[in-house]
Amino acid sequence: MALGELVSDDTGQITGTRILSTDTTGTTIELSLQLTGTIRGVAQTTMWTYTTVTRPDGSIYGQGNGVLTTVNGDVVHLIGHGSGKANPGGSVRFLTMLHAHGATGQNTDLNNIGLVGEYEVAVDGTATNKNWEWK
Repeated sequence: MALGELVSDDTGQITGTRILSTDTTGTTIELSLQLTGTIRGVAQTTMWTYTTVTRPDGSIYGQGNGVLTTVNGDVVHLIGHGSGKANPGGSVRFLTMLHAHGATGQNTDLNNIGLVGEYEVAVDGTATNKNWEWK
């Protein structure tokens, strides 16, 4: 197995947060995110809602759902999950796995592959996200 081409490259902003629970197993937070960037060189916008669980050992697990829309009208529905940790200074970096479904247009092949990514959120809520084909 190997990583293929860079599929998407985005930047964006956390647009909302909500504490869902906090107990001895960790703190669960719901986040809303909006990103803009490119998918295979075509301009796109992606919206996500995801939850993170910060565990007592400091590790963080996240999972969520997103929808990506290109300027050409293609739509890609996404399910994602990842693991991460807070960095010194407060940013959080996740290593992610995304699965597309219902992808249309020139992105229908994404329904059959996985996307491996790096997602980072800064203390001010700005975010970067990059995803590569997993072949």
